[in-house]
Amino acid sequence: MSRFSTFAMAAAFAVALAAPLSAQTYDDARAAYDAGDFARAAELVMPLAEAGDAAAMNMLGLMYDDGLGGLPVDPVRALDLYTRSADAGFTGAMNNLARVYHYGFLGQEVDVARARQLYERAIEGGSEFAMNNFALMQEEGLLGTPDWASIIDLYARAANLGEPSAAANLANVFLNGRDGVPENPSLARQWAESSVSVGSPRGMRMLGYMLEFSIGGPEDVPRAEALYREAWDLGDVAAANDMGLLFNYGATGVPVDFEQAVEWYERGIAAGDEWSHVNLADLLADGDPGVPDDPVRARRLYEVGHEMGNLDASVALSYLHWDGVGGPVDFDEARRLLTHAAEQNDYGAMNDLGVMLQQGLGGPVDISGAAHLYQQAAQGGHTLGAQNLAYILTDTTKSPVDPVEGVAWCHFSAEREDNPDTRDEYRLNCADLAQNLSQDEQRAAISRSAELLNTY
Repeated sequence: MSRFSTFAMAAAFAVALAAPLSAQTYDDARAAYDAGDFARAAELVMPLAEAGDAAAMNMLGLMYDDGLGGLPVDPVRALDLYTRSADAGFTGAMNNLARVYHYGFLGQEVDVARARQLYERAIEGGSEFAMNNFALMQEEGLLGTPDWASIIDLYARAANLGEPSAAANLANVFLNGRDGVPENPSLARQWAESSVSVGSPRGMRMLGYMLEFSIGGPEDVPRAEALYREAWDLGDVAAANDMGLLFNYGATGVPVDFEQAVEWYERGIAAGDEWSHVNLADLLADGDPGVPDDPVRARRLYEVGHEMGNLDASVALSYLHWDGVGGPVDFDEARRLLTHAAEQNDYGAMNDLGVMLQQGLGGPVDISGAAHLYQQAAQGGHTLGAQNLAYILTDTTKSPVDPVEGVAWCHFSAEREDNPDTRDEYRLNCADLAQNLSQDEQRAAISRSAELLNTY
């Protein structure tokens, strides 16, 4: 079951935050927009936009973009308004237009070069939103290998200017670490606190997670729960999953309560949260008497999670098809789902797909293909994949055969395995496999395993 609810990177649209020249009337439109009175905002901002006010054009573009204030969703008008506003020098529109080309919104093709140019112009004008979004573009690898010094600098500048997503994004960098950026839980917690101070629901969830599990500082479960609830109240649908997990597993001062866990997952499902689908499906398919199993609904929930791009859902759904739980056995579908997950670098899926190829489930037997998948999984640290590879390579009745390499991978799996009981089992397996090697071959296997451990 997925205990960690991911904290996806957050981008930001820029509402017209700078004061335009037509101050008072625009201020009224802005006040109505911020208060959620979009009909009034549209009424006030339209004549200003028609008169060429750059900030008003940006706001009206947002309203056509989202279909607010009784206006229709109109990508053509939104794009035209953003473009005219940006051409008039309004940095908020530059940022919004950059996001259009960054992500391919409003029916446009992704145009990384154009998005970059617009972000850089907006940054020159001091836009904290563009700083955050340009850092995101770099973090996504759209400009080549991420320059983490530049990314961290941009997030920090944006956060110091009050952009709430930037502080949360920076917290995420230090919470999980990146290439060349070691994990720094204490600094992650500081940035999460900063994000919370400016009202970021995502920052609330992130800080709640760190408080719940004593990451970067002392445990504070009551505050963690309060932050999850506040994030939910502010519209962050993933907070329902955080609450569900809290009651699903319990925490200091919070007993396991499956009824409340299910209630929160159901809220998340109704709001469209992908992890709520997956975690409720886990409860409905795990055989735990705390929640009556419903494999048919579990399969449906995993299907929705898979359609939303959740790899855990894809893999779990493959098992239901493999075993015929909640519906008929369907090896072809199980194999398709595992192939999808393996292509997304899910090492467990690589191992399981290897099993299907080795056994000829959902397609022909393919020992070489299975060995390749096991090796990919092993190189990613999947110890069962390394064990399976060892057995293929030491089976002299099949091809490929390389007993020394096989025993080396077996030793690798035993050294990499964290579970003591499983580690002992792997070591016994390695001893059995090594019996078929000469002493020189055994020494070569041990030497090769050291190379593998240094490499992977």
